[in-house]
Amino acid sequence: MKKSGLLFAIALLVLSCSGTPQMSISPIEHDAGKVIAKEKIEVWFVIENTGKTPLIIENIRPLCDCISVEEAMDTIPPGLRDSILVEYVAPEKVGEDVSSLMLRTNADPKNTKLTIKAEVIETKLEKGDSTIAIVPFQNRGIAGGNEYSLDLFRYLVEHLPPGFKPINPNDYANAIQTDPKYGKQAIQDVARKYNRILGIRYGVFGEIRPNPAGGTDASIMLVDGFFHLPIGRILEGMPEDVVYKAISDTINSFLQKPQEYVRQAMLADLQQKWAEQRAKLLNKPAPDITAQDIRTGNNISLSDFRGKPLVIQFFSTDCDHCEEEMEWLSRLVTDHEGIAALGISVNIGERDSVIEYIKDKHLKYPVILPDEKGEKQLDPYYGGATPQTVIISPQGLVVESFAGFSKSVMANFERLLVAMLNQEPQTAPKRE
Repeated sequence: MKKSGLLFAIALLVLSCSGTPQMSISPIEHDAGKVIAKEKIEVWFVIENTGKTPLIIENIRPLCDCISVEEAMDTIPPGLRDSILVEYVAPEKVGEDVSSLMLRTNADPKNTKLTIKAEVIETKLEKGDSTIAIVPFQNRGIAGGNEYSLDLFRYLVEHLPPGFKPINPNDYANAIQTDPKYGKQAIQDVARKYNRILGIRYGVFGEIRPNPAGGTDASIMLVDGFFHLPIGRILEGMPEDVVYKAISDTINSFLQKPQEYVRQAMLADLQQKWAEQRAKLLNKPAPDITAQDIRTGNNISLSDFRGKPLVIQFFSTDCDHCEEEMEWLSRLVTDHEGIAALGISVNIGERDSVIEYIKDKHLKYPVILPDEKGEKQLDPYYGGATPQTVIISPQGLVVESFAGFSKSVMANFERLLVAMLNQEPQTAPKRE
């Protein structure tokens, strides 16, 4: 065999052994169904590499500003699959919408268009609306079955406070149950969409069941078309002769004191988010944040403080306890030179008001304000409530995170920070 022929055969052999990546995507077109204007929807595109070599994701480019990429991989090994998570925000214009993103890989073809389709529905809910749809409660073992639920439904409708207009819940319930996201998304989120579409201010849902220790339990949830969180309560062990009245009184309390229950729902939601974020952060390398010092214009990063215990304070200009924490932080860094502090304002886009706010505070530590492009850096830390305090070790690990202000908690933090000053320096772990 000639030398040139031998080289050609070897090249073919190498090529056949190496193989090529092959890509399978599901779905390549996502149908979001009926949505309302500005509704946010998470969409997952599952990508499988059915080839013999790694599939490399070279670029993901949204083709409109209504799509943003939230999570994406770099490489998928042969025989495995991974997902791209995008957020789609429905446009304000009513009608059919088709939006896309372009995926470029090392497979053939190199570019693949992924599409999201939606039908934007006109909303009928208006401010001042007082309509209410009470969906018959689910009966989970109470004697009487459906008849008991219907009797309870009639009682609740008949005993609503003056000014609230009950409507037939059938269309409302059917729309929720036939929505593609029913069973996949929290029911309150699906219900709130149809509050807006059908012009229903309040939707009431519930479940009744026997209590093992005696009496009746009830779970009650009210969904307000203008409020993003559900309002709920659980009643336990009610005697049979007070069940209807107790449930009715609870619903009426929601309707007559909305601000009180809205505040409770918001606090509970913030506490849950903070607890979830805290669990993800503790004992892990601190995600870096870089932004301009509000007073000097110089860039500051969390990594600049490596080697010192660092206290981060997230604050807002309308926070009740932030000034009190600022006083504590200024004293802390004055009394302990080895401890560093950094203030981070969450008033994105309000530079002038933040400068005015801190002007007379004589802070002994720098303050940064991320711009709109950099505000996502705060997401791993900030749970939505101020003040929020995060402690980072000299080695760059998140040691503690706390939302709110408490003098006893701050005293414990100070003892923790002073103890860090006396520790032997260690090599900082690298972020993966």
